[in-house]
Order: sequence, then structure tokens, then C-alpha cells
Amino acid sequence: MVGAGPTGLTLACELARRDIPVRIIEAAAEPRAGSRGKGMQPRTLEVLDDLGLAAAAVANGRFRMLLRKYLPNGETITHEVLANAAEPSAATPYTRPLMIAQYRTEALLRTRLAEFGVQVEQNTRLLRFSQDEAGVSAWLDADGAEAEVRVAYLVGCDGGSSLVRKQSGIAFVGETDEDSRWLVADVELAGLDRDFWYQWIHASGAGLALCPLPGINAFQLQTGVPADSATTLSTDAMQALISDISGRADILIQHVRWQSIWRANARLAERYRVGRIFLAGDAAHVHTPAGAQGMNTGIQDAYNLGWKLAHAVSGAPDALLDTYQEERQPVALDVLGLSAKMFGGGLATVLPKDGQQQSVTQLGVRYPASSLSELHGQVAAGVLTAGDRAPGGMLVAANGDAVRLFDLFRGTHVTALAFGAGSAEVASRLAERFPEHVRAYRVLGAGQAADGRYTDPTGDVFANYDATDGTLVLVRPDGYVGLRATDPDEDRIVSYLRRLVPAHR
Repeated sequence: MVGAGPTGLTLACELARRDIPVRIIEAAAEPRAGSRGKGMQPRTLEVLDDLGLAAAAVANGRFRMLLRKYLPNGETITHEVLANAAEPSAATPYTRPLMIAQYRTEALLRTRLAEFGVQVEQNTRLLRFSQDEAGVSAWLDADGAEAEVRVAYLVGCDGGSSLVRKQSGIAFVGETDEDSRWLVADVELAGLDRDFWYQWIHASGAGLALCPLPGINAFQLQTGVPADSATTLSTDAMQALISDISGRADILIQHVRWQSIWRANARLAERYRVGRIFLAGDAAHVHTPAGAQGMNTGIQDAYNLGWKLAHAVSGAPDALLDTYQEERQPVALDVLGLSAKMFGGGLATVLPKDGQQQSVTQLGVRYPASSLSELHGQVAAGVLTAGDRAPGGMLVAANGDAVRLFDLFRGTHVTALAFGAGSAEVASRLAERFPEHVRAYRVLGAGQAADGRYTDPTGDVFANYDATDGTLVLVRPDGYVGLRATDPDEDRIVSYLRRLVPAHR
């Protein structure tokens, strides 16, 4: 991996926990500072749940916050951020974005990666690379010394100016608004309490947002700056922006922790794969920060690619790797459209508001048209089907313990959920035929003897999966339904699995 931001770290974790040797290099000498992408969407929290990091993320973040808006007509309104978000449930345990500084997210991922025995190689820069049918040769500058390494695959997680993308000759299609520049900074302030996310909007369109960052005595500042602004602003210049736009003299900067100026970009890589070279995260797609989509989309790129790369390295068909672009590029295209739409009105439309939560949570991301989404039999419209996100739920084990579906999914395997007795034998034989890659669980209805299986006493899991006796659902390692079958045909399902998993011994 080239680049140790959230995308590269997630991808490294996905490979390392599958015992795939991995190196992750980062040109910077130290981990990056700055809150940057501070909104972690619910679907990303589900990814961290699978990695065993959700509890730590929640402990370092904040779900609920009041947004206080000062309007051009002098009116002040206050409402909760995403006030109409659904309450958490067993099926969807995370429904609100989590406010957490990006450097904290990266620290959690680094810690998890270290637990797998992998350290980020700081101060190590990619110089150039070449590939052939057998692998990739890469030349690195590590602390000033050049070295050549040989790897099976190379993934560029190296941001919008990606060297990997440029040297691969992949076009970055879109546009950059050179006249639109924005400042984001982490600042310690006097004069504001930390109970609100503040926003000031002028009739001219000028705007200022100050958001308290969980866990540290700082606010994230966002505001537009002139197109000819320097790459960094002095404290006095930042103070003048705050005072001018807010109209208040009592909000005073005490310390600037970090700052960055960015341009409004909307670009998408024409290809996500060239042979053994892949792109993920900002290297593959860039857009405005509206809706807190960038970091989240990158993490989910990595979550999609990680298990596929690991399976390919271990002997799965190479065609599996083509499904990465097939599935993730349309998602990025949708995100670019959403981001541009939200950003069109400037800062006033960047901040969250009621009614947009379904479009930003990324819980609705699905892959129905993917070649990995297979439906055996007919289902009615609206029924959970191949390509959909697999819902969570609560089951009861034979010993009476409550068990989350997400805990059964956690790990590196394909999960076979056999509802009732009709598909149980097929699911069991699949686990026997693919012992390293498939785990089978029989789910019984309320009142049925558990007999070492799991029961669904409330019927909610059956309902959420639109299941009847005999329904078989295969859940991919990344938590999406890969296959749904009624009256399952074992030979057809084995043929499907052989497209996903390494050839078993």
C-alpha cells in the first residue's frame, strides 16, 4: 500500500488479518495531524465493528450535536444534527454519523494494524514502479536510501495527487474550480462553549463554521478564502475572517493546531485497475467535503478490495479482482453527484440538515448489478436480495446466550445463513467443502428446538431477511448478500463460491 491514511490503513488491516504479507509506506515522517474528515458514517462504523474497533471509535467520538445557525436576516435557529435519524436497532446498530477527528480514526487503525504485526513505514516514498505478469517491481526512497522491492500487487492509496495513478497513465476525469478555495483548520478558541456546531451565513454567500472536536479543546474551522490565498494563513488572517463573518469580537483564536487550504475538485479515475496496480480512496475519486463522504468512501473501497486481493493472492480466480471497479466505481460516481449537489449552495449546504440522512449514511450502498450478486429463484419487489447490505439482528444460542448476527459475520469468511430446515443440510455441506472460507449457521423460528443451532425468538431476523423455511443467504466477507436461494441447488452454489474463494485443498 502506498499511503497510510484511513484507506491504506483499512486495506492493510484487511490483508494482515488474513495472514497476507503486506507493506504500507507513507511519505510523511510522522502520522498526519488534523481533524480533516471528521464525520464517520454509519456504514463505516459497521466496517470498524467487523475490525473490532467500533467501541473504541464511539468512545473517542460524539453522535449527537446541536447545530446553531445565524442567518442573514438576523434570525438564529438551533436544531440537532440529523434530528430525524432513525434510532439504532439490532438490524441497524448505527444510524447517525459519528463526529471523530480523522487523526483519531487513523490512530485506531494503526493500533489494530500493529496488533497484526504490521507497522507503517514512515518517511518512505514511492519513486517509480513497473509490472509484469508475475508481479510489481517498486523503487522506494526510505530515509534517503533507494531500494527495490518486489510485490504481488501495488495499491495507490496516495491521495488526489496520486503518483500511482499518474504513473499508471490513468485519466482523472472531472474538473477543478480554481476560484473556489476553502480553509479548514483546528483552532483553540475563547468565547464559545462546546455545546454547539456554529454556522454563520452572510447574504453575500460568505460563511463560517466552527465545530467542537470531541476529546480535545479545539474547534474545526471551515470558511471560504480568496482564490489567491497563500497555502497557509497567519493567525491574524484567520482571526480577521472569524471576526468579520461572525460579527463578534469575543471569539478569539488562542492557538492554531493545524490548517489546510483546498480547492473544490470533482474527479473520478477512469480505471481502478491496471493489471496488478489498483487505486483506492482519494487516488480514485475526489470531491467536496459536503456530506462527509470522502473518507468513508475510501474506507469502504478498501473493505471491498481487501478480501478480494487476499483471496486472489491465495488462489482465487483473477476475475474476482475486476469486480472491485465494477462495484466501487459506480458508488464513487454517485458520491460525486451527491457532493456536488450539496456543495452547490456553498457552506450553507455543506453542513448537515434534516432529511438528508438516508443519502449520506451510505447504508443504502448496494451492488445489485454486480457479477458477484446471484439470485436463485424469484423474489418480490422490495425483498432483501443479492447485492444488498446484510442486516444485523439478535439470535439466541442453544445455551440461552444472545448473539448478534454481526458477531457471526465478523472475520474473514463467507457466512451461510440457513433459515429453517429446508436449506440447513446444504449450508452444512458448503462449510465442509470450504472449511477455511465458509461458516454455516442454522436459524430456526420461535418455538423450535435450538438443538445446538440459533433461534430467532422475535421473528425479526426472518422478517429482515424476508426469509421462509428453506431460504439460504450467503453473506460476503464485506457484509453484503452475495447469493440468495430458495430450495438451494448445492452444485450451483459451489460453482458460485469457486468464483469468490481460493481453491480449497
